[in-house]
Amino acid sequence: MKKNLIAWIVLCFIILGLIGSSYYFFNQYKKTQVLLNNPTLAAKEEVKKITDEVSKLMILPTKEEPIVVTVLDKNKLKDQEFFKKAENGDKVIVYSVSKKAILFRPSINKIIEVAPVNLGDNNQPIKIALYNGTTTIGMTAELEKELMGKVTNIAIAAKENAKKTDYAKTLVIDLSGKKPDLAKQLAGLLNGQVVSLPAGEVTPKNADLLAIIGADYKQGNLNIQTVAPASSASPTSSASPTVAK
Repeated sequence: MKKNLIAWIVLCFIILGLIGSSYYFFNQYKKTQVLLNNPTLAAKEEVKKITDEVSKLMILPTKEEPIVVTVLDKNKLKDQEFFKKAENGDKVIVYSVSKKAILFRPSINKIIEVAPVNLGDNNQPIKIALYNGTTTIGMTAELEKELMGKVTNIAIAAKENAKKTDYAKTLVIDLSGKKPDLAKQLAGLLNGQVVSLPAGEVTPKNADLLAIIGADYKQGNLNIQTVAPASSASPTSSASPTVAK
């Protein structure tokens, strides 16, 4: 009788365990399906998971949701000082408002590098001229405010109206012809494209780069993850283009 009772108790525990396991895996399956069907939610989950881990290692900026990108090919980034110690699978956390970038390695739960979000050489601020190539008033002021608030080491050299007001695409011009990488980086930031100075436009004075704002520019849509962090280990290193992802 006693043996039967023990057997029944053991059986009950086994059944409850199986039910619990089934419920857990069913919930995990449902959660996975929701994330697969909603990439935006999946991205937010990824950001929360990574920032929760990093927050245990350092104090993070508050009241700001960062951008998190993954290093997929470290060889493409090996010339950038910030990524010298990077490995594939590392996470780059970019806080655009606080102008901070963090290189984090989840596999060993360690912060590899921290640096400000930067454009160009720290000792030589990049001088950018802004032309409004649309009919909307105030575009240069809006872009200036956004750039100065999110990117360090730049100076706005001029703000003017372009000769034409029907530019559909935002354009970036390397005025000296000596800063192609920075022109490409600024174009990536503005979701624009690098071109030669359009016919009829006047070359601004004392500027390295010219950005002609097109109708595609939308306030708040700076592609901040294309701005390379400047490594604190080498403050004079030049910024480079994109994080591989």
